[in-house]
Amino acid sequence: MKVEAGTTLLVEGRAEVRIQGKAEVFGCPIESLTVSEGKILPIYILEDSDVDVEGSYIAVKGSTIPESWNKLVEKIEKEGYSKIFLFGDTDSGKSSLATYLANKLEGRKWLVDLDIGQSDIAHPCAMGIGVTEGGITSISEVGMIDGFFVGTITPTGREARCLRGVASITAKLEDLAREGDRIIIDTTGWIKGKRAREYKLAKIEILKPDLIVCFEKTPYYLRNFNTFEVESFVLKKRSREVRSSIRSRLYAKWIENAQLRKFNADDVEIDNTTLFKGERIEFLEGVLDARVIFAEKGADFLNVCVEKEVEVGGELIKALLEVYEVKDICIFSTEQLNGLMLGLYDEDERYLGFGLLRGLDVENRSLEVFTAVDAEVGKIEFGEIKLDDNLKETIVRVP
Repeated sequence: MKVEAGTTLLVEGRAEVRIQGKAEVFGCPIESLTVSEGKILPIYILEDSDVDVEGSYIAVKGSTIPESWNKLVEKIEKEGYSKIFLFGDTDSGKSSLATYLANKLEGRKWLVDLDIGQSDIAHPCAMGIGVTEGGITSISEVGMIDGFFVGTITPTGREARCLRGVASITAKLEDLAREGDRIIIDTTGWIKGKRAREYKLAKIEILKPDLIVCFEKTPYYLRNFNTFEVESFVLKKRSREVRSSIRSRLYAKWIENAQLRKFNADDVEIDNTTLFKGERIEFLEGVLDARVIFAEKGADFLNVCVEKEVEVGGELIKALLEVYEVKDICIFSTEQLNGLMLGLYDEDERYLGFGLLRGLDVENRSLEVFTAVDAEVGKIEFGEIKLDDNLKETIVRVP
């Protein structure tokens, strides 16, 4: 079909687009494009063109990029800001703006993706860092250079671990970024309520951005910072089901061509868990309605691995806490942990990607991990989510 210059095609995935002429997406010139499920991309036609779209779309006159985004680019270039923090609600357009800035700002840009629920650079449950010179239609096109495995898809209740991740990312950027580089920080959409407010302020204090870009109105608690307001760019809110589907697709991408690898706790560091951190003990016989395979006690914890999953009442847990003089007890079977997400790092603490626990031999302190990571592994971190055969998430209690 013939499309006039100055027209925007809003194309909804899944879709394929081919263009004979000139067009761009978020400032990136394109000739063809695949729009994935759950996304809507604005293709702006720069000159009269022949366009073939396989999928759903609507055509609108003019550019859909807000004028405030162009003013933001001008301000960053004029003032020489190097670290830009994007602040906004879920589906407000933060990732789209990050893409636009990566294309429009001069020089090398580091993209920092802290959105563990809908991560684009890393995978869900992890924070990621990537670098680009521009020419991208989505920040998901930027490869992960490093990151931090959180192990859950929401910061709620895990703020401390997420802030450890932000601190780790900040330290890594100090080594990676050069003078003149720009750092664009995309964050979660959790901004409402006291806990969200404190979490965001803590992230800002760690990262120390030069400019905070606020979608719509600047909240009162950011008014003492250097801020700039932009309009939202959201064409369609994504439902919880669509978000879950997108995460499943991302998980599949990250374990494509995965293989089983075996690791021993004596050869690699096992972290974010108390497993294998205590002394082996003989657990009280007859207390549980299952055979105990393994038990260990630390200064403040007790781990008990049983042959089969067992129901344990609150009164029994309370009694065990007193008898063993600990603060935490985890009673689990190896089957319960099957499919647990594990974060894999190399010996230099560089994040490599995730794997799924496929076998846990507590007697021999070994793990079988299904992963696409083929590099040397120096550390494995336990997550709090396991994936089923359809890559759907379940929260699981881990030692």
